[in-house]
Amino acid sequence: MKNLTLLLVLLLCFASFAQTPGGTSTFYTSVEERPLLIINDDVIASVEVLKKIKTDNFAKLDISKDDVLSQTNLFPLDKKTKGIMRGNLNIDLDIKTQSELNSFFGLNPTNDIYVNGYLVEDKQQTVSTISIKMIDLRKADGIILKTPSLNITIE
Repeated sequence: MKNLTLLLVLLLCFASFAQTPGGTSTFYTSVEERPLLIINDDVIASVEVLKKIKTDNFAKLDISKDDVLSQTNLFPLDKKTKGIMRGNLNIDLDIKTQSELNSFFGLNPTNDIYVNGYLVEDKQQTVSTISIKMIDLRKADGIILKTPSLNITIE
């Protein structure tokens, strides 16, 4: 009877780890909800960038608490509206284009890019490299993603 119980426990343990590669699946989430910053309608960045520039470089800054990058979200059950800040700023940032990011990860340069789970619909928008906290390569699942995509976490 002890052998049967031990075998049953081992099978249950192995079965639970067989569900995901490596036994665990992690997803980076931010504790604080901060809005994204869109600089000059081109660069997607963290609001932390604002701390690094002088107030003289601000031409305009609009804040929308309910705005999101797009209606398409990788995680439909976890839709959080963090807000968007749009600003016209005189600042030079190190940026990466969407095609550069895709190419670096071995993807087609025209594949979709997501930021904090939201699709970046404008393929001309770039991402500030100092704002990137993590890049997650998402495999195509045939349901939500038809092609592999990158999800960039910015906070």
